[in-house]
Amino acid sequence: MWHLASRLTFPAVIIGAAVLVVGGAGTAYAANEWNGSNIQDGTLTGADIANDSLTGADIAGSSIDTTDIKANTLTGGDILDAAVTGNDLKNQTVTFNDIAPETIKSAQILNETITGADVQNGSLTGDDVLDGTLTSADVQDGSLTGDDVLDGTLTSADVQDETLTNADLGTDSVQATEVADNSLDSGEIIDFGLSNEDIGVLEAEVNADGTLASGDHFGTTSSSLGTGSYQVDFGLNVSFCTPVVTQGEAGVGGAGGAIMGVTDRSGNANAFFVTARNTSGALINTSWHIVVVC
Repeated sequence: MWHLASRLTFPAVIIGAAVLVVGGAGTAYAANEWNGSNIQDGTLTGADIANDSLTGADIAGSSIDTTDIKANTLTGGDILDAAVTGNDLKNQTVTFNDIAPETIKSAQILNETITGADVQNGSLTGDDVLDGTLTSADVQDGSLTGDDVLDGTLTSADVQDETLTNADLGTDSVQATEVADNSLDSGEIIDFGLSNEDIGVLEAEVNADGTLASGDHFGTTSSSLGTGSYQVDFGLNVSFCTPVVTQGEAGVGGAGGAIMGVTDRSGNANAFFVTARNTSGALINTSWHIVVVC
């Protein structure tokens, strides 16, 4: 015993005393034997924890909320894909600045939830509207103008029968090709509103020698076929027209009168054959006028 006491040093004695104190005060703890029950709640701070030493396994589930996260520190990389739902977008806390451009598609929008207030004025084009889906109920009465209709896109199928009036048609905008044959009657024509050009009137004045004195159609010719016999050619098919001939000079003259005759020219659908006779029935040369109504 003396030999053992002689080998003890002062440090060894101090350590031995400490072990006896721990043993006397309670249970001694070995390495890795500490847990949360050994630490008073709320006493640890960031200074007690080494940087980058905590992992998700060290944090109780659902224990972190927005007050534990520094403002503006989370990015898209911190959020699990497809994990955000409508319930997460409450109280207008998410703004356009939080969403990457062109990331929201129709699959993320609940059907029939977008209204006119959600669409910027003037931002929609024809490409945004499905063909054939708009009806008259979608268009405000009296709101469309000519600028809203693409040139050349309207057909007769787009216009209700008998709804157009003169006010809808531009002056001189209807041509002969727009009028069906035999579709006009006297009710569509103003009394005495037609001119000779509207009803196909031709006229010519022929001298006694058969030369043409005047004519209203370019290409009209005349000639003498012998005493009191003439031909007048209008250069148009006049076989379906009605000619009227009378004796008279092209200018100031005696207008002595004559018995005139006229008929279609044999072998020439563009011409008429004309004769002039005196009261005795003899053929005579005289000037004459012809009017043709087609």
